[in-house]
Amino acid sequence: MSIEQTDDASSSGAADTPETIHYYLTTAIDYPNGVPHIGHALEKAVADIVARYHRLLGHDTHFSMGIDENSLHVLTAANEHGVKPQQWVETLDLAFRQAWEKLNISYDYWIRTTTEAHKQASQEMFRRAQANGDIYKSTYSGWYCPNCNTFYTSEELVGGCCPNHPSLSPEWLHEENYFFALSRYGERLQAHIEEHPDFIVPASRKAEVLGLLRQGLRDFSVSRLVRPGTEDWGIPVPGDPQHVIYVWFDALTNYLTAVGFPDDTTCFETYWPANAHVIGKDITRFHCLYWPAMLFSAGLPLPKQIPVHGFFTLEGQRISKTLGNVIDPVGLVDKVGADAVRFYMARNLSFASDGDFSRLGLIRHYNEELGNDLGNLLNRVVSMIKRYRQGIIPIVPVSATLSALSTYNDELRNLAREVRTQTAAALDNWEIGGALNTVWSLVRRTNQYIEQSEPWHLAKDPTQSQALDTVLYSAAEATRISAILLAPFIPTSSDRIMAQLGLPPVRAGAWEHEAVWGGVALHNVVPGPLLFPRLDPELATTL
Repeated sequence: MSIEQTDDASSSGAADTPETIHYYLTTAIDYPNGVPHIGHALEKAVADIVARYHRLLGHDTHFSMGIDENSLHVLTAANEHGVKPQQWVETLDLAFRQAWEKLNISYDYWIRTTTEAHKQASQEMFRRAQANGDIYKSTYSGWYCPNCNTFYTSEELVGGCCPNHPSLSPEWLHEENYFFALSRYGERLQAHIEEHPDFIVPASRKAEVLGLLRQGLRDFSVSRLVRPGTEDWGIPVPGDPQHVIYVWFDALTNYLTAVGFPDDTTCFETYWPANAHVIGKDITRFHCLYWPAMLFSAGLPLPKQIPVHGFFTLEGQRISKTLGNVIDPVGLVDKVGADAVRFYMARNLSFASDGDFSRLGLIRHYNEELGNDLGNLLNRVVSMIKRYRQGIIPIVPVSATLSALSTYNDELRNLAREVRTQTAAALDNWEIGGALNTVWSLVRRTNQYIEQSEPWHLAKDPTQSQALDTVLYSAAEATRISAILLAPFIPTSSDRIMAQLGLPPVRAGAWEHEAVWGGVALHNVVPGPLLFPRLDPELATTL
């Protein structure tokens, strides 16, 4: 190799050909009763960051998202807008997919629960539960919230309203339904959770689920009666078309549909069980209790992990489509860019708590960190190499010893190695904000390295030519590694950094084989436009 190479590059594993690792992750599917807002975007961005990270590790990654169409409030929304439900979901499907395209969400499979494939998967799960003796008919009486498709007891209501939709009063239902015998699985669920400590993360969410188990499990309705004069919207219960499958039993099955269940056994055996179901804290009951019990009943393996995130407030207030307190992610991206939105959502994210989305905070983090820290670093590196070395990135022999700079160089090189390891550990543990903060320490340290090394002074002294080469190369190399480590978070900007360093876009496997010191040959810079031009803080008033 013609550039500086350390043990990092020689031990990167580039020559290894290990058995392919498959990684399957999902997000919850959204109700298309209204256009997506920034609250929806948080979960999608988080999952996309992890999906991109696994692709950078070289894993065969399958990332599934979609919409949950078979719910009563989809019918309600369609009726309110004076359109047929199928027309309504077609329109909303396009709106959701356009929003995620704007945010550069790299899903591999888009699930719609009105498809024939999903109908077959849902009915197969219903039949398996029936065959196992877990489905029976009974009369249900209780409060039903159409917005979260959940039945509540009187004790669970808050001031007569849904605990998750405080502006809505659930309706009283009394009808014959099919039920799933969830109560049969309490001990088995508790044993699984306790034997697999990372099944539900973070630990606070696991504690909540164990608390629900201690309260005792109630069997839950898995069908809805098709009432006379109403549209039979939903998947018919096998053998009983007077009932459609209750939306949660149908919706949870989407994770199987997305990997070919029940017919495409090759795809299913490749990716199931899922590595991670990424969900919000309001649906832990369904994913951590209902879903595992359904899988037990069907004789299928459980997902390996369910990471549960908190919610965004919007400048301190609860985000709600019902209240109209929302930000359109499409409009936001049009004004500040997808990477800026992705960066801000991830910047201080902790799964252990809720976060807050602030318009002014977005502009401030953009200018101070994306602009001043990262954008300025790239501009300095490219400009100095252009000015002092006619755009040619210097070749630095391994044997080069420069006592005056060796401490700074060693610190930067060691930090690059540590940051790669620590960022991977954080992402593996769903510490998204912590991972981004770790990479940012390398960005800031590289800027500090340039200040300490003073290449502008070295350039004035011909005897310091070798020292200048070392500084320019080291700054470029640290910037290159930063770009790879930032690629899950700000993929477009990472590719733009690589382009100005004269390199191709960040590619699959780069984390393993190229995010190491000396892992790629550098040749010349290609100056380009500013990475993050400064935004006027007044823009916040228009977001």
